[in-house]
Amino acid sequence: MRLSTRFAACLAALVPLLVLLGGLLVLNLVSRDLRAERDGRMATRAHALAPLATSYSWRVRMTPRLPPDLITQRLAGAAAMGAGGPGGMRVEVPGSKPLDMGEVPATTPAGAGKGPATFADGTREWRFVASDLGPRGGAGRLWVFEAEEHLDRQLGVLRDRLALVTLISAGMGVVAGLALGRFAVRPLAVLRGQARGIGASSVRGTRLATASGVTEIDELAGVLNDLLDRRDAAVTRTGEALETARAFAATVAHELRTPLTSMGTNLELLGHPGLDPVERTEIVTDLGAEHGRVQRLITMLRRLARGELVEPAAFADTDLAEITAVAVEEARRRHPKAAITFSPATDLPVRGWAEGLRMIVDNLLDNAAIHGTDATNGTEATDSTDRPDGANAADGTDRPDRPDNANGPDGPDGPDGPDGPGRATITVTLSADGEAAVLVVQDAGPGIPLAERESVFTRFHRRAGSPGSGLGLTLIRQQVALHGGTVAVTDPEQGRGTRVEVRLPTSAPLSARSPLRPGERPSGVRSWLAEPRRSPP
Repeated sequence: MRLSTRFAACLAALVPLLVLLGGLLVLNLVSRDLRAERDGRMATRAHALAPLATSYSWRVRMTPRLPPDLITQRLAGAAAMGAGGPGGMRVEVPGSKPLDMGEVPATTPAGAGKGPATFADGTREWRFVASDLGPRGGAGRLWVFEAEEHLDRQLGVLRDRLALVTLISAGMGVVAGLALGRFAVRPLAVLRGQARGIGASSVRGTRLATASGVTEIDELAGVLNDLLDRRDAAVTRTGEALETARAFAATVAHELRTPLTSMGTNLELLGHPGLDPVERTEIVTDLGAEHGRVQRLITMLRRLARGELVEPAAFADTDLAEITAVAVEEARRRHPKAAITFSPATDLPVRGWAEGLRMIVDNLLDNAAIHGTDATNGTEATDSTDRPDGANAADGTDRPDRPDNANGPDGPDGPDGPDGPGRATITVTLSADGEAAVLVVQDAGPGIPLAERESVFTRFHRRAGSPGSGLGLTLIRQQVALHGGTVAVTDPEQGRGTRVEVRLPTSAPLSARSPLRPGERPSGVRSWLAEPRRSPP
């Protein structure tokens, strides 16, 4: 049923009902007033006729044989002038025939009082008022009568008029209900038309008007606009997710093509029957290196993907000083030849993702330990924690004692192993600067040229001969951006080397305080998997 029809039905039932109830109330009040007015009128008539009726009674008693024509005429004239309505009177004189004037009942009520009261005479009901004549009431009695049917006819006319008004009000209620219903639902009709237009249109961003002047309609339009915003955001996120998946697949295919092709070639060479043992050993070594490269690439892509999917609920109050202290201790075990200096700081609380903060510190330390050795190491710092063994320091899945770590930075052939060519000197400082926590990791290595200090954060950027995947510093910048901070490579305070400075807000970062939905990135934080790939210089 349409809303306007419901308005019409409700008013068609409600208006007549209210009119009927009001009419019944008025009819009851009018009936009481009319009855009181009639009784008062009858009492007034009885009071006015009492002197003449008394004179008539004395005249009849004193001269019973002479007809009281003159008094009778005067009494009839007084009764006619004071009537003002239907009814009649009766004068009863003891020992004489009653004198009746007007419409009176055939009998008088026996043992009745003076009234006003009602009695039945056959099928008719009468209203009467009685008055005793004479000083002591012994001269006779005056009766004033009026039939009940006269007042009942007046009340019947009122009832008929009330029924007519009720029927008319029912029709008016239907008409008023239709008109009011259409007027009331007009903003809804406009809203419905706008909604249909939005549903039929392929253009995003169109919204319902919220200036109809009706508070409820505007609130409903606002709620619907919120739903449309969520729908558009969901569609956008779905498109971004598909684009990210395509970019991710293309990236993985591109990065895996070279090592897999090389591994395939080496496997074919291993099957050659006349292969020299020395060459066989070299091929097996190359296969191990390519396997490590693939493993590192997969590890770093997985960690980048975890940063893409971090939820706001993962952010909590975290002590950055404690995280840094634990990371330094574990880095010392991973890189026994690296001299890492860190003075434990007091509590430095930040609002962040503890695992992401640990990634930042671990990657900076590993990057400095691997690439921050002296010049004899021959490797410049263009990558972060991508150790040759592919160890994942942030999540603790790979340990230095694993077999696949033998050729890593802690292995015999790594830069920190016993046969490594150099030693890294690393200084870690942590301090508060206003509303920011400042983490600085500095090494004494060859440093990064000024022209490359920004490009090193680009995805898959690495120098020729670098053992990393080119994703380490990208991962650091991703986590710093998710925490609302900044990271930059700056000049060391003295000497040479690489100095990386990370600034994190001590208050809640954007991604922690914004009501993000699952899979939604904070405003201004890009996708680190889907960004355009830059070729190495």
